[in-house]
This record gives sequence, C-alpha cells and structure tokens, in this order.
Amino acid sequence: MLTWIAAAWRGRLPLWLTYWVLGVGGNMSFVAVLLALLFFGRAAAWPWLWLVYGLSLVWFVFIFGAIWRAAGVYPGHRLWPILARLGVLVGIVRMTLEGVLLAGLAGAPP
Repeated sequence: MLTWIAAAWRGRLPLWLTYWVLGVGGNMSFVAVLLALLFFGRAAAWPWLWLVYGLSLVWFVFIFGAIWRAAGVYPGHRLWPILARLGVLVGIVRMTLEGVLLAGLAGAPP
C-alpha cells in the first residue's frame, strides 16, 4: 500500500489515474460521507463531520500535491496538465469555501 502512495506523491502514477480515480473518486467519497452526516445526522454528528472534514483535508493536501507532480511529468498534450493543475487550484478554493460553510453551520442551532 505504501508503494502506490509514495508513487502517487512523487508524480509517478499516470495523470489520468491520479486525477480521476484518486482525486475525483476520493473527493466524491468524502463529499458523500459529509452530505450523509449533514442531512441524516443529528446534532451529535458534528464531531464526526469535523473528523471526516479533517481527514478530507489531509487527503486533499496529499492528492493535490500528487496531481500537481503528475501533471509536471505528463508526456502527452500540453492541455491536460494545465487543466489538471487548474483543477487543483479550483479544489483548493472549494475546500476553503467548504470549511467556511461548515464553520458557519456549526454555529447554527441544531
């Protein structure tokens, strides 16, 4: 398991795999869990929500770095690494806005 993590972090996995499977797939997994906690959880779900959000931050720091590096060594058409890196930047903005939203919801009454 550590082998693919190290390979991803170093940009040695294919860009399509890093971006679509690990990046988008990982993102969708965390979003699904967060939405389930928000919509089906009760007030007691808030600690779990923050735990999942914290884990997603760790994952996204890792995957954003992996995508950035994989884009830097991509041998194909120049457009794909540019779009991948743009996706990383959009993801950073999204994660920031998501954190602000969650912080605002945490202050709302249950």
